[in-house]
Amino acid sequence: MKYIYLVFFSIYCLVINGQSDLLNQDFNSGNISSWTLIDGDSANPYNDPSVIHLNNSYHIIEDIDSLNIGDSIVVANSWFDDTTSANNYIFTPEITFTQNGNYLYFDAISFDGSYPEALQVYYSSNINLNSIINSNILFDTVAVPNIWTNFKIKLDSIPLNTPVYLAFRHYSNDQYILGLDNIRVTTNDLTDLKEINDSGLKIYPNPSLGIINIKGNGRMELFKIFNSKGQIIYSGKILKSTQINLNSGIYYLKTSNGTTSFVVK
Repeated sequence: MKYIYLVFFSIYCLVINGQSDLLNQDFNSGNISSWTLIDGDSANPYNDPSVIHLNNSYHIIEDIDSLNIGDSIVVANSWFDDTTSANNYIFTPEITFTQNGNYLYFDAISFDGSYPEALQVYYSSNINLNSIINSNILFDTVAVPNIWTNFKIKLDSIPLNTPVYLAFRHYSNDQYILGLDNIRVTTNDLTDLKEINDSGLKIYPNPSLGIINIKGNGRMELFKIFNSKGQIIYSGKILKSTQINLNSGIYYLKTSNGTTSFVVK
């Protein structure tokens, strides 16, 4: 019954908002022939069973964290037999936005929290490395969490009526494996929802030398802080402000509104 209500509610929201998907890829079909893969590093995987088969760029594999048979994802390796940095790209099919309210959603994971992966998202009118590096960046993180994390990116910087490609660039150095799944692009979403990285709380300074300040938004807010391994290292409530002393590392503050990252040097 709850599922039926959820379906009705989703249909109602779709009708009211006029929101539609321009792209929705969960990789379960195993077919990504309309996507473009580029190996920009030409490095050889380290001689280890977990990565030796992950040469070239991105690969479709079955999600080892899922209990569902056939639940596939794409992964890229950054553990090589030399000091070369990963430079892997996966391009979406061509997309043209004709309306406002455009968003990109995707799930990402670092498969070992001790070796967090770096990820960027670009948009470009061409599929080539020079075009991407000199094009507009939409997203950048040097430490994807080691738990499946959903990201939402507003695409209002992309001009309307212009064919573009979205490119996911994996650029880690001597780390492990990055995973991507459930890449979706929506248009005409005029609900003005907060972005996933807008937690409603302000963190400063970022980066910090040890002490971080968390400023509340005037209402009681529950929050948790995770380290790069996905472990909860602090949880509590905040109304106005609080100070927390943390060791050097990359952290994620999570509230009911979303997740944002910060760095302690």
